[in-house]
Amino acid sequence: MELKDKIKSFWNKKPCGTFGIIPENLNKEYFEKIKKRRYNLEPFIIDVAEFQTARDKKVLEIGCGIGMDGIEFAKNGALYTGIDLSTISIGVCKKHFELYDKKGNIINMDVENLMFEDNAFDLIYSWGVLHHTPNMEKAIDEVYRVLKPGGKIIIMIYNRYSLVGLQLYILHGLLKFKPFIKWVDLFYKYHESIATKALTDIEAKNLFSKFSNIKISNLITPYDVRLTRNIFMPKFFQKLIPSKYGFFKIITAQKN
Repeated sequence: MELKDKIKSFWNKKPCGTFGIIPENLNKEYFEKIKKRRYNLEPFIIDVAEFQTARDKKVLEIGCGIGMDGIEFAKNGALYTGIDLSTISIGVCKKHFELYDKKGNIINMDVENLMFEDNAFDLIYSWGVLHHTPNMEKAIDEVYRVLKPGGKIIIMIYNRYSLVGLQLYILHGLLKFKPFIKWVDLFYKYHESIATKALTDIEAKNLFSKFSNIKISNLITPYDVRLTRNIFMPKFFQKLIPSKYGFFKIITAQKN
């Protein structure tokens, strides 16, 4: 629990997309600014998440954060439930839904212990979250349990041997005179919250082996060609990089 408390503390201090800046009086302008940045940097989310197909589906988002993607599901008619370990994120997410007059069941919950019945959801979506929980195997078992037969998962986790991984190796390996440091340790110690993981395709396939019709692909992202926190190389550079080195690993699959 001490490890999970550290992870929770990290995301309470800096909910995804906020850079730790949360005004006392939340308004639409604040959320629109975050939305613009998110979808400018990661426009592929819109296609991968398939928001437009969510009408009347029971959708569970694991790691809803402040509700940026959750709002899109709700706008498209989903019966939306969003969970997050961060209590601060949950509070901001609820306000987000309230400002836009959208319905959603927003709950503070641990993915390793989902408080839902078996076979409860048509779609389970998670963007860059499951690699942060200490026991990914248990989390995936819970995802499988609460997904309906015939239901679909759309999940993004980090790709270990990516250009972001190389950046970590240069900064925390070579420049710190640790050339033999393992890339697993680089993500665990230095990327976002403690205990972050990044997987290979084989590891991901094994992790999701209970599912059927598993498809795994990697996406080149702006973060792969980032110069500083908010400065990125021109987008055309992304097209020059083989996709297998992309930071985002997309997994889609179904439950029999």
